Amino acid sequence: MQKFWLGVVALLAVVVLGFTYQLLQQQQQLQTAYRLPEPRVVKAFQLMDAENKPVDVQQLYHQWTFVFVGYTSCPDICPMTMAMLSGAYPELQKLAGKQPVQIWFVSVDPKRDTQTQLHSYMEYFANPAIRAMTASHDQLYPFVRDIDLMYAIANDTSDDYRVDHSASIALIDAQGRLIASFKPDKAAAGMPPLVSREKLVADFAVLMQQVTQ
Repeated sequence: MQKFWLGVVALLAVVVLGFTYQLLQQQQQLQTAYRLPEPRVVKAFQLMDAENKPVDVQQLYHQWTFVFVGYTSCPDICPMTMAMLSGAYPELQKLAGKQPVQIWFVSVDPKRDTQTQLHSYMEYFANPAIRAMTASHDQLYPFVRDIDLMYAIANDTSDDYRVDHSASIALIDAQGRLIASFKPDKAAAGMPPLVSREKLVADFAVLMQQVTQ
């Protein structure tokens, strides 16, 4: 009996080592993305877009979705990241083929980012694939945490308060599963941390191949 259990343990160790090796090999192919060991289905949520239309988990299905959280008063990371995603969109859509690609800008500053403000902000990017949305914090916080991003609002009563938030971009597949996040490059002195357009496009191509294997 002891030999039997030793054999089971040895077999499990081989399986774990094989899975770990495969995952490490996949991660080594990626330049800026971190792929989750197992895709994770995004939980139910309820947001509202710039057109005052509800956005829920069902709208993640049948398309690839890049999600970035921020706020319209953000001086650098948000406009630069959204401009990068807008510029990269044609390449991303070409890689995805018939599967639509959408880009979500989720404002975590609902106090200032009204639907009118979000609508005006989106006009800067003039890209129909980009949707801006927000919600109350009781909806925002669980959703943002569920896709492995974060935000925090400074305890400031002035109108010029700061919002700290992730500089990463979450990737959700056509089955509504979080599969990866794109990390920003290390920023040079005085520069904001930003995700590289070239690395994001290259990693998206790799991730698509890995997910469909």
